[in-house]
Amino acid sequence: MAAVCNNGKWGYVDTLGNELITPRYCDADYFSNNGLAAVQLNGKWGFIDKAGTEVIPFVYDDAEQFVNGLAEVWREDFHGNVDETGNESALFPSV
Repeated sequence: MAAVCNNGKWGYVDTLGNELITPRYCDADYFSNNGLAAVQLNGKWGFIDKAGTEVIPFVYDDAEQFVNGLAEVWREDFHGNVDETGNESALFPSV
């Protein structure tokens, strides 16, 4: 799957260009090996699966992709990791 922008909104297509997830996101990243992608909606980041289902809520100010089962996230004064089920672990308070 590849992220594509259409009229300022991001979605996903397959290798033939067929739309798989309708463009509706403000920003979108690639899918990690675990099948989740960080996407931004209404100014907040969350994670979706390849069906476009929200897996981790849109509560983060910024989010990175998953590496070894964890994604780095930022929310207000929280900086830490989130696992594939949405459980958070703090790294340290944001400054």
